[in-house]
Amino acid sequence: CQIIGGQGNFRFQYVPEKLVLPEGAHVMDAHGLAVDADHNIYLTYAPDPASSDTHGFVRWTPDGSNGTVLGPGVALSAGTPHGLRFAQESSGDFMYHANKDRALHKTTLYGTIVWSSYGPPSTNESRFLPNKPTWIAAPPGSRYIYVADGYGSNYIHVYTTDGEYTGKSYGGPGTALGKFRTCHSINYDPRVNKLVVTDRENHRHQYFDFDPGSPNKFEFSSAFQTPQLQRPCGIRMDFGKGHAIVPALGGPVGILDGENQLVSVIRVSVLLGASGHLHPHDATFLPNGDIVVATWNPGRISYWRRLPRKHGARPRMDDKGEL
Repeated sequence: CQIIGGQGNFRFQYVPEKLVLPEGAHVMDAHGLAVDADHNIYLTYAPDPASSDTHGFVRWTPDGSNGTVLGPGVALSAGTPHGLRFAQESSGDFMYHANKDRALHKTTLYGTIVWSSYGPPSTNESRFLPNKPTWIAAPPGSRYIYVADGYGSNYIHVYTTDGEYTGKSYGGPGTALGKFRTCHSINYDPRVNKLVVTDRENHRHQYFDFDPGSPNKFEFSSAFQTPQLQRPCGIRMDFGKGHAIVPALGGPVGILDGENQLVSVIRVSVLLGASGHLHPHDATFLPNGDIVVATWNPGRISYWRRLPRKHGARPRMDDKGEL
């Protein structure tokens, strides 16, 4: 039978024959997604320790077929591979990997390591402990990347694209605006030209003004919450045509409009929970309007084909997440 989720102009049908894991990939925790300039789809994951898998990095072609394991093995997958970010830079196209075991990696699209950085950015700062980075933002045209230490110190650390710490860190733990309780993800939002931090355990997203030419600016701008999406894990705008997609760890994936108002909810854990798709950890639009969802543990990935708008559906949802 068909499995369909979402409302209004954002209804999707699950396509189980797409994004089949390649031979040799054994996923314990599915974590980060990315789509490159050629529209290939990537997943970073923690390999099942009961298997012989040491890769933690997979790519599919744009239609969700031909899965291939990537990377050098343990050098990239040791610890817990977590957040993944595609970046186009003057010297080429790259992937940035955040690893909860105190590691950051920059790789080619094939997983070849360009550089690695280990440990907290400063060994003289006890406030930066523990160090468990979860995601990286790579604003276009900037020499700087922003590292969210989401499972560690709750600081945002600024590095150069060459892997050097700039000496600048922002945020820290707390509930006040500009502070974080699990700054799980950080991303660049081209709709407003700001950085956005997904502050998971404060159930909110926070926007910050920044300077792409300097690490010295990271200033709180605004924040928003979506009550129907508790414990959000991230927010992505790529290929959304003004919309954003938000995975929430409790089970749903939401689509937001240009004003960050909820317009559709795909109840992934309800629709696919019986097959283990329980905790959405990352989600992305594809250029053709379809979406991909990675669920944390047990690690799963799913492809959802966008359907035509249901006639007569209203464009926004009420406070209960219903049309």
